[in-house]
Amino acid sequence: MTAALAMLCSMSIAVAQDEEKNDGLARVALITAKDGHNKALEEAIVEYHHFMGTKKGAMRYQWWSIETGENTGKYLARSGEHNWADFDAEHDWQKEAGEKFESLVQPHIDNAVVTIMGPYDDVGIWPESMEGYQYVSVTQWHIMPGHGDNFDEGLKKIDETLKAGGFPGYYSFVKAVSGGNGNTIMLVSPKKNFADMAPKEPSFMEIMSKAMGGEDETKAFMSDWGATFKSGENMLLRYMAEQSDYGDAK
Repeated sequence: MTAALAMLCSMSIAVAQDEEKNDGLARVALITAKDGHNKALEEAIVEYHHFMGTKKGAMRYQWWSIETGENTGKYLARSGEHNWADFDAEHDWQKEAGEKFESLVQPHIDNAVVTIMGPYDDVGIWPESMEGYQYVSVTQWHIMPGHGDNFDEGLKKIDETLKAGGFPGYYSFVKAVSGGNGNTIMLVSPKKNFADMAPKEPSFMEIMSKAMGGEDETKAFMSDWGATFKSGENMLLRYMAEQSDYGDAK
């Protein structure tokens, strides 16, 4: 618990602001508030983030509330676009920040589990801007042992087919590089609202069937590829703009 909170509270954190490219890493914390402390935790995070907004080199976390699934009511805090070296940085404000976190935020947290996520291949279709996107759907996929190559080949084929066929949705993949279960990747899909989650045309099956010569051929391919992984938990996240603001939002 203490170690996880120490990782979360920006005591030894930096952002590689001077580098155009980075390792694409994200620190993600699954946070459980103490019973009856959700509102107090959300208010404390706003105050703490405004305090950290003046600290040069501090990580900036986006906060999301979990709306569906077994973790409903919990939170995800994410700081992305980092290099491995960012996690080694030290600053003169560390002690002050740690004390502030312990007194202001930690009393409202029951548990925090931290995972470091990284990019997964060059697959996906993503909007140019996340403005207006209030939700993100996240699904865990667990690659079966010994099936990594076949999974990758199938995923790349699907990705190429969807891009060529004008698939109207957005998606991306990330993987756990420290923490979590081995061979776990996550399918991430942003949504503007609940209406945006309705099926669109052309559909996934329509695009795949047209490229593969028919629905039967597509089902056979999906059956073979589906054997390379096991679907895990799905959850819907809602973006918390106020808790993600560091006092300088435009």
